[in-house]
Amino acid sequence: MVGLGAIGFSTGIIFMRSIEGMIAPAITFYRTLFAFLFFCTLLVRYREPLRIERYRPHVRVLIGLGMAMGLTSVLYTYAVQHATAATAVLLNNSSPLYVALLSPWLLREPRPRATWISLGLAALGVALLTGLIGQPSPASQLRGDVTGIVAALASGFMYALPIMIGRHLRGKVGSMTQIWWGSGVAALMLLPVALGTDFGVVARNLPILIPLGVVALGLPYLLVFQGLQRISAQSASITALLEPVSGVLIGLLVYHEALSPFGLVGVALILGAIYLISRPAR
Repeated sequence: MVGLGAIGFSTGIIFMRSIEGMIAPAITFYRTLFAFLFFCTLLVRYREPLRIERYRPHVRVLIGLGMAMGLTSVLYTYAVQHATAATAVLLNNSSPLYVALLSPWLLREPRPRATWISLGLAALGVALLTGLIGQPSPASQLRGDVTGIVAALASGFMYALPIMIGRHLRGKVGSMTQIWWGSGVAALMLLPVALGTDFGVVARNLPILIPLGVVALGLPYLLVFQGLQRISAQSASITALLEPVSGVLIGLLVYHEALSPFGLVGVALILGAIYLISRPAR
């Protein structure tokens, strides 16, 4: 389930790049809206989100979670549109590195021993992947630009916030409640942008926007949510790497974004850093 969910998240690259005439915030609105509506259909079985009295003291935190999720998704969507798939998905999934760096200050959690090594590996990997060191790949010359790379880096940093908020709410608010609130608040936050988008453009893209929200966000969240209840944290951390791996393969096979030897080394270093920092302490 976790593996299928991870692959499902990566398919968002294909849907996002198939959308025409819409900016990243507008795409994100419809993605989170249709994910929220998908989660609403699940309330018949998962009724916890409806029992607000049980988690009322945490509503403000849930609103913050939704705002962080919305901003992360906007940055990631922009990165997918303006950088290579490998750059966007790898840098977005580098969030565990930022969590390891920030959680000792924000959550009072012990810092993993591999934090600084992982950050060093990731920094070198990013430099190789984006062409700052070595020979940039043809794909990075054709599709990538500075703003896309910056957006990808920022999305990874911002993605650390929902993760840390989720840790803060662990044992207080269930995962389904968190993603229900998160997607709903994110959509509400981006509603003004959606209202300014030409309806004809939205209508033309609707066959893509709906699966972008359901297939590439709502359903993967549900699969991961179910799968995490059945496997160890170690297995989950390894399986979750399928998302960036799938994203790299999508860029290679679907968009012919070939990586240079330096870029391939960069991919391996970033994946290694993410895995190293995601391993639970023994």
